[in-house]
Amino acid sequence: MKSHRPSLSVTARALPVATRWRIASSVLLAAAACLAVGSARADESPDLQGKAVAGQVADVSSTAVGLAMGAAEANPLGILTLGVKAIAYKQIQEAPAVDQPAMWSAYGAFGWGAAANNVCVIAAIATGGAAAALCPLIGLATGMTTWSADEERRNRATFDAICDEQKRMNPNLICTYTPPAKS
Repeated sequence: MKSHRPSLSVTARALPVATRWRIASSVLLAAAACLAVGSARADESPDLQGKAVAGQVADVSSTAVGLAMGAAEANPLGILTLGVKAIAYKQIQEAPAVDQPAMWSAYGAFGWGAAANNVCVIAAIATGGAAAALCPLIGLATGMTTWSADEERRNRATFDAICDEQKRMNPNLICTYTPPAKS
């Protein structure tokens, strides 16, 4: 006689609708908390690198959750993106200091945009697929918003890098950063 073991994997569609809504609500609440903490942290520190790395971690983590819930990886590179992320990280670190602020900001915008898309997909799976088509737009909007929100930090960090470079040639140079007037 064979012992019958029930499968431990359960797709989200097999879950009752109320459970899917609870999961979706929890995921969205967690995402909102992460964004709130990230925004508070961003206001305290102009560290573009830290924000960029956090965005990449959010992307990888939310991808793992989505895959665990039954989502299919839409990126044709799949697991290879982990290597691409590591290579990009190293390339940014080795880039000239003047170029790094824009590069870190872009790296972060891609990570946060991908994470927002993933959280949307997770919510769509948990709710039975509702609004999944909007997820890429939500990801794109999040990435663009992240890029725009970093503008002042990018400008300041680039200015500081240029000033440091110029101070090597003229140690008496005094640099004064004046943020652009808001329109």
